[in-house]
Amino acid sequence: MSVVIPHYNSTASLGRALAGAAAQTLLPLEVIIVDDCSAPEELGALRALDFTGLPFPVRVLEQERNHGPATARNRGWDAARGDWIAFLDSDDSWHPRRLGLQMGALTPATLMISADSFELSGGAKAPRPLDSVGPERLRMRHHLVRNPHTTSSVLLRRDLPLRFTTGRSFAEDYELWIRIAALGEVLTLPTPLAYFHKAQFGTSGLSSRIWKMVAGEHETFVLLRHDGVISGPQFFLAESIMLGRIARRLALRTLRNVRRQGG
Repeated sequence: MSVVIPHYNSTASLGRALAGAAAQTLLPLEVIIVDDCSAPEELGALRALDFTGLPFPVRVLEQERNHGPATARNRGWDAARGDWIAFLDSDDSWHPRRLGLQMGALTPATLMISADSFELSGGAKAPRPLDSVGPERLRMRHHLVRNPHTTSSVLLRRDLPLRFTTGRSFAEDYELWIRIAALGEVLTLPTPLAYFHKAQFGTSGLSSRIWKMVAGEHETFVLLRHDGVISGPQFFLAESIMLGRIARRLALRTLRNVRRQGG
């Protein structure tokens, strides 16, 4: 399989991501880093990296303009030689058994498989994955409730007749997962195999990034309805659930503020 890493001004964390790939019990065929027009100093640092000590070849592809992660992942996907594509963001990492466990869980019908993710910020220790965990199939209804996949945990078939929608920066991954789920078998391993190293947005309230994500999800549902991937009732269900999540977050934020003022 091929690993695709989009890179944008994140050379400082790239070594950790590559170390996670190099520590896999099932090594990838190659790693493709797609630089999305980083700042000159960042691009220079990337070009200066020595990959000769890694147990796989590393290719660096450079974008002439910044197009966002969707376009960067597509370029790496198109250039890949492996039959499967594993995505890894440059500021994330993996458990050493991530690829081995996922490849071992595939069936002949599987189009895509993911796993749980875990936040390792603030000195948290990585949990041990469950040895006996089996894959769960996620059908369309699971995807309409929420995005059940994190990009750095996704492994998918290279020959899928789909790609990320170019130019999108919010919920572009969610759109692709739903399109794949409409085609066939999508699995997940309910054990943490991918790690974040910074707090995910929204943990301390509704930031401007959260609102952009909400707009991105809405755009995703509109695109999917327009293309006939989801039905009218499914569209309204997905929109209603999304609005319910926002209302819940607003309520929790208000409650936190009231408690702080009362304290």
